[in-house]
Amino acid sequence: MTLGDGSEKFADLESRVYRMVELFKATKARKEALEAEVLRLESEVEQMSSENDRLKSEVSEFEKDRGLIKRKVERMLGSLDGWEN
Repeated sequence: MTLGDGSEKFADLESRVYRMVELFKATKARKEALEAEVLRLESEVEQMSSENDRLKSEVSEFEKDRGLIKRKVERMLGSLDGWEN
């Protein structure tokens, strides 16, 4: 083994280490970006869930109102039936 072979191997190793460091930095940045995205999406899901609950409650109230109105209309129609005679 000559001195040139050793320095070439060292340069190759150094190059690999630098590539690994760059890969690690890129991976870390991507991980942080994905974690931020997960937090944003979790918040969005929580907001949508709250909105869904609110809308379900609103629909339930509308259904109650519809039933009440239906009964009143049926009573009015029933009272009109008596006028035919």
